[in-house]
Amino acid sequence: DTELAAVGLIQKSRRAIRIPERIDEKVAALLGYLIGDGHISEVKRVIGLTSGDVDQADAFASLVKDIFGVECRKKKDGGRWRILFSSRNVQAFLKHLGLKTGVCARQKEVPEVILRSPKSVVAAFLRAYYDCDGYAGSAGVILSTSSESMSKTVQLLLLNFGILSRRRPQNDGCWHVHTMGRSAVTF
Repeated sequence: DTELAAVGLIQKSRRAIRIPERIDEKVAALLGYLIGDGHISEVKRVIGLTSGDVDQADAFASLVKDIFGVECRKKKDGGRWRILFSSRNVQAFLKHLGLKTGVCARQKEVPEVILRSPKSVVAAFLRAYYDCDGYAGSAGVILSTSSESMSKTVQLLLLNFGILSRRRPQNDGCWHVHTMGRSAVTF
């Protein structure tokens, strides 16, 4: 009660959420989705994911509900699904974990909490991130990112799993992390 009395009126009116006690596979997957196809807007006060894949959209909404106890809004926007929710507490938590807000594609980075996590947590993060920004086909597995830093870190994380890859800059300013052959099979 003493702590609540010390905060401002706006914080008193915030809905309580669950905060995870540790970074597990579910939280890692949520971070992977947010960094891949998600956004955190301080201006619009919304957190969300935009995806053309309804299963991915549903998985994201389910993670938000399981982790934070917050319900998402799901709406169709042309050929895409938008999953949105508002929570200043979740926003503050995500920012604390190192996620960026606003337009930040070129500044994306793997959160420090993922880098310090066990392999199962790192794998969950990479799986969700590749689900958003990756491609698998006859040419192998390719991750496309606008962030040079992200491409370097992902390449190192893959190497920790024994997966060899190469990074290449593209003409459009993006970076590809390309995995082929046996490493693609391992991936």
